[in-house]
Amino acid sequence: MVGLNTVVGKRYKILTQIGKGGMSAVYLAMDSSLNKQWAVKEIRNVSDPVQRDLVIKSLTVEANMIKRFDHPAIPRIVDLIEEKGSLFVVMDYVEGQTLASLLKKEGPQSEDDVVDWGIQLCDVLDYLHRRKHPVIFRDMKPSNVMLTPEGSIKLIDFGIALETGKGADNKPLVGDDRQLGTPGFGAPEQFTEGATVDARTDIYALGATLFYLLTGSHPRKNGIVPIRQINPSLSQGLEAVIEKATRENPDERFQTCADFAYALKHYREEDEAWRSALKAKWHGFLGTSIAAVVCLALAGGCMLLANHAQNSDYDYWMAQGAQNTDDTAAEAAFVRAAEVKTTATQPYEELIKRYTADGDFTDAEEQIYNELISQHATDLRKDADSWASLSYDTGRMYWYYYSGSKMASQTASATNTDPQRYARIRAASQWMHNAAEDTNFKNAKIAKIYADIADFNTEIVPLINEGSDSGKYLPYFTKLNDLVTAAGQENNDVIRLEAANLTLDALRVYPRKFRADGVKQQAMSDLADAAATLADQAQTTTDELDASKKTAQEAVQPTKDAIANAFVDIKGDAK
Repeated sequence: MVGLNTVVGKRYKILTQIGKGGMSAVYLAMDSSLNKQWAVKEIRNVSDPVQRDLVIKSLTVEANMIKRFDHPAIPRIVDLIEEKGSLFVVMDYVEGQTLASLLKKEGPQSEDDVVDWGIQLCDVLDYLHRRKHPVIFRDMKPSNVMLTPEGSIKLIDFGIALETGKGADNKPLVGDDRQLGTPGFGAPEQFTEGATVDARTDIYALGATLFYLLTGSHPRKNGIVPIRQINPSLSQGLEAVIEKATRENPDERFQTCADFAYALKHYREEDEAWRSALKAKWHGFLGTSIAAVVCLALAGGCMLLANHAQNSDYDYWMAQGAQNTDDTAAEAAFVRAAEVKTTATQPYEELIKRYTADGDFTDAEEQIYNELISQHATDLRKDADSWASLSYDTGRMYWYYYSGSKMASQTASATNTDPQRYARIRAASQWMHNAAEDTNFKNAKIAKIYADIADFNTEIVPLINEGSDSGKYLPYFTKLNDLVTAAGQENNDVIRLEAANLTLDALRVYPRKFRADGVKQQAMSDLADAAATLADQAQTTTDELDASKKTAQEAVQPTKDAIANAFVDIKGDAK
């Protein structure tokens, strides 16, 4: 055990002990270089060399994996130090307590709190699962979740997380590929020889975690049973959600964390009271229409007329949405149409038109749209061409119009770029990837340009931090050229101005990086001129567009100066 006021790694002064485990102790430390507090975990010397090697390997894998992540719910590991017979892990200090500690002190938690935590955890797990190389956490449990005083969730301890390849083989790239996990929380496949783990493995563990938080019954000791057998006052709808998440067969669980989050947000709709009301309405309807049904059956036209009724209902709601001048009423009509005909993409296209008409796709609109499309994604995917087109239009809506703040990241500030732009690009990324995957889609190539630019902006800062960004800038420069060309062909001033500002920002932030990757000064200057022309051509009609155009025009000269400076060596001799 390290003493208080000891300096570790010549810079981290131990202030106080804040936690203790079987093989480790956690301290609060002050960084003398940055004047910042960190948490320092001390892994005490292990006499068994095999066990020690496993501990060191686990920590090294965790550190190397986490430094590439950029999500507010994932604390960073910033340093690994081996000295004085111990291994020290320096990480973000997270104020708060684990959910396991909270459960031990207070007992089962309220439905509202548990559902809120579950939705937050779905978000961070979805981020891990949707990476270029999906990461399976494999150890979701209350002791690996920190709750801050503000109510935010932090996911900790990536020691057995597995970074996988992409494809059917799902081969491990980083991490231990043995069947690892915590009994009671780990999914059955984690303890089955030769079984494959994937996103659904984490979904099971999250379901088990929520079960434990709601009931206080440990899933290893007592098994996972319907939650209302333990506490009848709990929601029947929530019981159904957790039951589905923790099914033994992965194919019968939620297939993505987005689906799981949607179910958690709407669990009350499944409650018995809601179903009873629905049944009452149905019985009333049945009584008034039984004669018609009999007639239809006798005529042999039940299915045909049922389809006609559905289509008529769909057409009715589509017409209501198109004719209504009130945005809220129109939105509700298009949502209803999408629910009536779950394979139709037109309601979503109409919502996109409504949401982008004022140049502002808000958080509230995003929540409605995202929940709706997530709910019906399986049906919408049945028509590959329509799905690709809808994904492309959805991606453009996020890329150019999303004004929500919930996805803004510190990564943007680290590269001196616009945080709001970074949030838009990050939100658009998966949709552009969806569109690009369909090679028959007419806009697949431009969707690939968007997807590649999004990948660069999402991944570049972690690569810079680990010194492996070389070679990434020339392809990015090429994609920026393609983006400016494509934007110039658009009759849309929002797209033109956003493409111009994104390009000018990149040229101003990365000119030396572009140069190092072989991009010539003239090529950079030409691209800056093309972006400036794109901005000048925009015909602005709103204050927001005026401001965007002014931003681009004012950035032109600083960008050209930055490019010129990038081609001057340290001694000041132009090269």
